[in-house]
Amino acid sequence: MVNVSILHLQLCFSHTACLYRVFCVLERLPCQYVLGLSVCAYTDSARKDYWENQGGALKGCYIVWTVSLVLKMPAVKKRSKRGGRKKVLSGVELERMRAEESEKRCRQLMLLQSRLREIVSEEKEMSNAVSGAIDARWMRFLRECKQRELVAEIEVLRRTFEATLDRKEGFAVTLREELNVAEEQCRHAFRSHMDVLSSLLELHSARTKDLEAELDANVTEMQQDFEYERAELELKHMIEMDDLRLILENMATEAEMLEKKLQEETSEGYETAAEKMDEAMREMEADLNKVEEGLRGELDSRYKNFMSTAQANMKEYTEKCKEDQETTERIAAQLRKIEKLQTSVASWRTNIARNAKEWESRNSGIEAERDATLAHLKRLKGKMQRWRELQSKALVELVKEANATEEALQETSKRASRILRLVELCKPMETEREQVLFHEANISSAAVEAETKRRIAAHGSGNEPDDVLSGGDAAPAANEQWLSLDRFWVKHNKVVLDNAALTQERFLLEEENRMLQEVLKQYLDDVSISDEVMRQSNTLLRTQAANPNVVQAANARDSSGVRGYNVVEGNKFVNDQTRQAIGH
Repeated sequence: MVNVSILHLQLCFSHTACLYRVFCVLERLPCQYVLGLSVCAYTDSARKDYWENQGGALKGCYIVWTVSLVLKMPAVKKRSKRGGRKKVLSGVELERMRAEESEKRCRQLMLLQSRLREIVSEEKEMSNAVSGAIDARWMRFLRECKQRELVAEIEVLRRTFEATLDRKEGFAVTLREELNVAEEQCRHAFRSHMDVLSSLLELHSARTKDLEAELDANVTEMQQDFEYERAELELKHMIEMDDLRLILENMATEAEMLEKKLQEETSEGYETAAEKMDEAMREMEADLNKVEEGLRGELDSRYKNFMSTAQANMKEYTEKCKEDQETTERIAAQLRKIEKLQTSVASWRTNIARNAKEWESRNSGIEAERDATLAHLKRLKGKMQRWRELQSKALVELVKEANATEEALQETSKRASRILRLVELCKPMETEREQVLFHEANISSAAVEAETKRRIAAHGSGNEPDDVLSGGDAAPAANEQWLSLDRFWVKHNKVVLDNAALTQERFLLEEENRMLQEVLKQYLDDVSISDEVMRQSNTLLRTQAANPNVVQAANARDSSGVRGYNVVEGNKFVNDQTRQAIGH
């Protein structure tokens, strides 16, 4: 006869190595046969409900296995009350029975080990088959997490882009205002330039008139000098020609008189006359030669003087002609310049007359635009003043909320430090069972009391039959062992996840504190005036949506009904657990 005891265990394994350890423990159990081992994986919803009941918030990090063990234990034979005397066995029979029993035990152990090896191989195959689905679900979960992160990043980028767009629009408005001011300055400079240009044109026209008058005076003076010198030269030439004519006439009259005297004398006597005539002729020729030589010398000297003076006058005349030609060329160039200036002045006058109406319309439009700009500036100033008042009120509210939050956080920190001190003081006084039961959220006090009463009743009934004791104590011992292991892992998981959640919450609070400090600094820079603030960019034209704080985010999650879970990277956690298992 054998006792059949069926154990239903619910185990949590983070890796298949834990399952191998279970098999090693099963090999050490005092069991005769292991008839079957069924393993099934819970679904995601069942796993999540289970771990939410356990007090954790895991997603895809663990697999819950249900192990059903069917054990057949050898029953202890009852001693017969009717039986007579005990059969006395010899030493050889006892030795033979011990040998048979040891061989039987060895065969049973070998069968058990072979069966466990087959189960291990089947479990490996099943784990390989299930790991693909687990990896797929884990990847789907990671994709969802990554999608949420990307959506949050896109939202942050959108807000940043909106703030940048607002800042650029404000910058464009300032640039348009500066452009309008620059255009006004350009128009003012153009008007002043036109005034200066008109004054320069008037000055140039006056200067050209003065130069023309001076040139006309110089030309008339030169013409008068030229005419005066020409008249003097003509007068000298006429006087010299008259002298030469007079000399020639005197010579002709003297020759006629001599010829008459000779004719008269010839009438008296030809010979005497001829002789006298010859003598007179010779004397006259000598005298005439002398006179001719004197006249020729005088004429040559006068001619030379005249030619020298004429050449000098001719050179001076040619030089004056060249100067006159150059002067006429300069006068022609000046006249051409004057004509060009007159044409340009006429064109400018026509342009001014043509553009006068256009400039008047533009000036009126500019004045209207200036009035509209001033009105818009007044409205913007009023709006900015109202916005500053609202921001000051918001800052006051923010400071109040920050002070209240700081006080609440200080109270929470004091309470947490007090709790930690109490925990440190209470740790040495707790038993191992109390330390394990402290982290079991799914075990009620009624279940604990029922378990305690059952154990007391089991220990108190010492006169029960041996088969009841042997059949009723094997299962609680095994259950106690695996429940302790399960409690240990629950405690370990809770501590690890609490640490991860605290780290993440600390990071979020630090980030929120930094953002609040930046917002406060920006507001103080906006409402205060200093050299550093004036050197920085103008932040009044930038808008930025405020991110919700931790309390607002928690209230939003509670109002939406969506519960968040702390996420732990599965591969890292499995590797840590494997290293811990190997270390133990």
